[in-house]
Amino acid sequence: MITTTPELIDALELRGLARATGEEKDIVTAAERPWYIGLLLGTAGWFAGIFVLILAAILFSPKSGGAALVMGLLLIAAAWGIFRGDRDGAFLSQLGLAFSIAGQFAVLFGANEMFFQGARLTGFAITALVMQVALVFAMPNGLHRTMSTLFACIAWAMSVRYGVWDHYSFGPMAGREPQGVALFPALLGWLVVWVPVGYGLFLLVRREPRWMLRRRQELLRPVGAGLIVGLAFATLLSQPLDSFTSSFIERGIRNNWLALWPLLSALASLGALVAAFALGSRGLMALCVVAALLHASHFYYAMGTTLLVKALTMLLLGAALLGAADYLRNRSGR
Repeated sequence: MITTTPELIDALELRGLARATGEEKDIVTAAERPWYIGLLLGTAGWFAGIFVLILAAILFSPKSGGAALVMGLLLIAAAWGIFRGDRDGAFLSQLGLAFSIAGQFAVLFGANEMFFQGARLTGFAITALVMQVALVFAMPNGLHRTMSTLFACIAWAMSVRYGVWDHYSFGPMAGREPQGVALFPALLGWLVVWVPVGYGLFLLVRREPRWMLRRRQELLRPVGAGLIVGLAFATLLSQPLDSFTSSFIERGIRNNWLALWPLLSALASLGALVAAFALGSRGLMALCVVAALLHASHFYYAMGTTLLVKALTMLLLGAALLGAADYLRNRSGR
C-alpha cells in the first residue's frame, strides 16, 4: 500500500511513468507536513504578526497612511526573502508568516488612511482582495498561499456583501440600521459570491491530473485547500460584525432574506467536502463537516420564528439529509 509521496514516486519509476533524482525526493519528503502542524503555524503566525506590527510601529512610528503603507510593503518584501531563503524550515516559515501578516495589516491600514478614510467598507475589502491574489502568486510558501486564498475568498465575499448592502463603515455611515432584503436580491448576491469560487474549485479538482503533469502542484494544491476552506467557512468569516443579526424578523424588519445565506452555505460546505474527498485530504473533510454544522446552527438562530417552526424545519432538513445519505450508500454499494 502506498502511503507517502516518496513511495508513490518509486512506484511510478518502476512503471516508467516518472523520473526523480535523489535531491528531488529529499525536497518532496522535507516539504511534507501534517495539516494540523500547518494550522498551528498559521495561527501562531497571526498572533506573532500582530506583535511584529506593534514592534514595527513603535520603532518606526508611522505618522501617516503613506508611512504605514511603505512599512507594510517592506515587511512583505522581508517575508518574501525569508521564504525564498528557506521554504521548508518550521521556524523561518513561521517568521516569514509573522512578517507577512504584519505587513498586510500595515498595508490595509495605510491604504484605508490614504484612500478610503470615512468611506464604505467595500473599498477596504477590494484592496484586501487585490493584495491577497497578488500574494498567492508572489509568496513561495504553501501555507501562505492557502491562507492568502482563504483571505481572498473572505475579501471577495465582503466586497459583494457590503457593496450591495453596506451596513457598516469606518466613517460617518457607521452604525446605520440594516434594511430588509427581498428574496431574489439575497439569492442573487449569494450566487454572485460563491458560484465563481465553487466553479473555480470544480475546475481545479477536475483538471488535477493535467496540472500535476505540468508540475504546478506547488501553486495549485495550496490554492485548492484555500478554496475548500473558503467555500466552507468564508460566509461566517466574512460577516464577523453581523453573523448573528440577520434574521427573517430583525428589529421590526420583516422578510430579511439574507438569513437564507447560512442554509445555502451549509450546502456549499458539502460541496467543499466532495472536493476535499477528491483531493484525498481527511483534515479538510473534517473541517467541511464542522462548517456544515456551524452553518446549520446559524440558520436555526437566524430564522427568527417560533420554536415549533424551527423544529419542523430542522426535522425536514434532517430527513432530507438522511435520505441523501441512504441514496449515496446504496449507490456506492452497487
